[in-house]
Amino acid sequence: MADERKAGGGPTNDGKPAQAEKATGQLDCALPGDAVPATAATMVRAGFALWCALFSFLVTNGVIYPTVAQVDPWIREWATGFSVVVLAALVAIMKWAPQWMHPRAYNAAALASVVGYLLCDALGFHLGSPLLLLAGSLLDSLAEAWLFVLAYMGFAEIDGQRRPLLAMGACLAAYLLQPFIVLLQPLYAVALEAALFLALFFCIRPLVAEPLRRAQMSEPQAEMAVTNPRSFLSFGHLLYVAVFVFSVAQGLCIALPGPFNDAPALPVAFVPLAVILLVYLVRGRMPNADGLFSLCALFIIAGMFLQPSDQVISAGVASASNTLIDAGASCFNLLLVLLVGSIAARNRVAALPTAAFMLGLYWFGVGIGAVMGNSAMGLLGWTQEALIWASFASAMVFVAFCFVVLKNVNFSEAIGALQPPVPVAEALVGPAEPSAHERCLGVAADYGLTPRETEVFELLAQGRTVGVIREKLVISLNTARFHTKNIYAKLGVHSQQGLIDLVEHYN
Repeated sequence: MADERKAGGGPTNDGKPAQAEKATGQLDCALPGDAVPATAATMVRAGFALWCALFSFLVTNGVIYPTVAQVDPWIREWATGFSVVVLAALVAIMKWAPQWMHPRAYNAAALASVVGYLLCDALGFHLGSPLLLLAGSLLDSLAEAWLFVLAYMGFAEIDGQRRPLLAMGACLAAYLLQPFIVLLQPLYAVALEAALFLALFFCIRPLVAEPLRRAQMSEPQAEMAVTNPRSFLSFGHLLYVAVFVFSVAQGLCIALPGPFNDAPALPVAFVPLAVILLVYLVRGRMPNADGLFSLCALFIIAGMFLQPSDQVISAGVASASNTLIDAGASCFNLLLVLLVGSIAARNRVAALPTAAFMLGLYWFGVGIGAVMGNSAMGLLGWTQEALIWASFASAMVFVAFCFVVLKNVNFSEAIGALQPPVPVAEALVGPAEPSAHERCLGVAADYGLTPRETEVFELLAQGRTVGVIREKLVISLNTARFHTKNIYAKLGVHSQQGLIDLVEHYN
């Protein structure tokens, strides 16, 4: 896997639910009260932490992993897989058991991992020990997974009007320094990455304290998704599928050329970011998510088609295909940051799992693509003819996906349609007064709810979750979910807030 590694709603600060913004074509726009006040200090903290994350990613893939691969190429495979496992665990905790979210313990583990990583890799490079380098890489992956999530969460706390500029500035600053990374010795690169991790943590910590507390105190998102289905994107949503497929394509681009293309890429990955920033400053608006994804896809497709003839075009001095692929990767990192910020703006309690899932999906996809590319070339034989056919087939499959599967999908509309969820802590209205009880009975009668559905309906109208309903009515969780879905269908509502509004306005 050569160089393939890593590239919401709810309450606001004033305790009131965030208001859903109008769905637009913009990737990022403001939500009233959806984030912390964007003071200069806040902007600097969030931007610097994001830059630390992006630049450490470039240092890892530009110096550290290529050097580790010379000792044992499987070390980075294990490290990449471990990162994905850590991120998947964070997603699972938020989905089913947020009470296991202990930010202080996770912070301590991340900081200890940074120190351990520095010591193990320093000794590992000095002694040429695969075991020490493996231990260091795993510790690096553990720290990186958690700290990257914190950086993305801190970015999501910035209000929507300033997020695009902040994201573009951080990405551009990181890629402007990319050409100088190759000048670093491995030991200096490890020390720099450890310093970046520590700077990221202490810089972002004040911004993520409240979001982490909110995540720890939230209800399981699997239950919230039942009563607030329009507040969450399913894991199989085409937005996530697109991220995964693009990541696989990037992994294929990295693996397929093998020994046929060892020329470096031109250090111009920052150019498309600079152009996007310039357009933003002139027009005052970001390209929407679909347009930015199309730009990323165009770079990758062009890189795929150029791979078989790369030596002829560049004469081995610099790789045209790698240059295009790097440009696509830089734009895609910008897209990921903005997607996490936009989704979190709609659903504040989903910031942590969204960041973890998006990063994990990206890293996992690149790893899968690299394995597929190496396997395909191994089966076909490492020949120029095999590279031509494999590159052409990969490019055509990716083109077909973009033009057929994504033809009628609008990412911006999907994000804009997300609605703030109603956590039980905000939705509880206390013991139902007689008038509220009478309204519930009236709605139940008008819409033909069964006696058991009426009981569930009245508890939903009080802001109860399916977990609470299960306990109060002594029924199974699946039964509570079944009744809730039937009630939503009969009432024609799509969220618990819609159900509550229906009851409150019933005469």
